[in-house]
Amino acid sequence: MADTPTPPNFRLGAVTPEEAIAAFIERQLLQPSFNWWDVWQDEHAAAFMVSGVAQRDVLQLVRERVDEALRTGQSLADFIKALQPALADKGWWGDVAITDPATGEQRITRFDPRRLQLILDTNLRQSQAAGRWAAAVRNQRRMPFLMYRTMRDERVRPLHAAWDGLVLPLEHPFWHTHYPPNGWRCRCRAIAVSERDVQRYRDDGFKISTQAPPVHMVRYQDKRTGLEAEVPAGIDPGFAYNAGQARLAELRKRGGA
Repeated sequence: MADTPTPPNFRLGAVTPEEAIAAFIERQLLQPSFNWWDVWQDEHAAAFMVSGVAQRDVLQLVRERVDEALRTGQSLADFIKALQPALADKGWWGDVAITDPATGEQRITRFDPRRLQLILDTNLRQSQAAGRWAAAVRNQRRMPFLMYRTMRDERVRPLHAAWDGLVLPLEHPFWHTHYPPNGWRCRCRAIAVSERDVQRYRDDGFKISTQAPPVHMVRYQDKRTGLEAEVPAGIDPGFAYNAGQARLAELRKRGGA
């Protein structure tokens, strides 16, 4: 099949748009946590957390380094090089014993290059997603649809691959829960498109769907707290929300939008 056209507002590579930077900067609240359930879904629009980190000075350190990486387009290698010694100085490198303040339970959390990569990847992708949503809302009259796109390689999850090429109006409820990224290390994106854009994709042989797929819910339980949540199949727990909508809702609460 011929290469599919790529709209000018979408790149498969890393980007650092101003909206993404703003979305991250607005998350000023440092939220201590014992595990990732402690800050659930759209709560991330207001708070910055790292699972298992309850020390505010450590949270502040990591947040500052992520902020720098987003502002400057810093590479992963440079991010790790800057953060690793600072974490080691605070005793937060390698295996670290942490205690649940609610139950006294102890567990080991590990900080290594792979963990730092996950922290950076998750924060950058969610901030970029929030920035893209703000731009889509701003340009909705010209480009009233979103198209789900994957990287179209062997790493794409089966359900995400099934959503590739799905085109729905910006206000469709599907985007409330399926606006990517939809899990840890998910590389999917939703791009704003016009009717003309959609027709160009079709003309080039790209498979387009305009019907939202059925949503099957999966129940998860946090064994620590007993918290139960239903999440759409194909989406990791904690990711079934729209980072852009959450950000705008938070701004409205603050009187900023």
